[in-house]
Amino acid sequence: MCIGPLAPADARQLARLIRTGTKRTLKTARALREICAGHRIELPGLRVRQGRITLGPVRVEDAARLARVLGAVPPPAARPAPPAGTDAAFVGALLGRVFPEATGGGALSVSVREEAPGLLDLGAIDARTARRLVRALRF
Repeated sequence: MCIGPLAPADARQLARLIRTGTKRTLKTARALREICAGHRIELPGLRVRQGRITLGPVRVEDAARLARVLGAVPPPAARPAPPAGTDAAFVGALLGRVFPEATGGGALSVSVREEAPGLLDLGAIDARTARRLVRALRF
């Protein structure tokens, strides 16, 4: 996108809008980090990039905890434990299914890391979806 010459008043208004949007996104990311910490969910890769909140790499255990807090039903205890790679794929699919239900429609891309089977990569969400996620995670 290319913006042509602006009048000084328009440039100030545009800068104010950008600052306001950035502040709200950063505030939402901070709230998300804090509420996840309250649930003992570590999101070490949580970042704000280009107006979106990237959740980043997460351990399978933390992703499973996030899915449970969002309302996923844990598998029956009688079921044998799946192999490590399958466990990551199962948790990823579970989180991918429960996330839109809990946030009222926001989608989250979840992918299994081939080189690190104990990690999942969680994609980026917009600030509105992140705010709905924060509300869904409230105690």
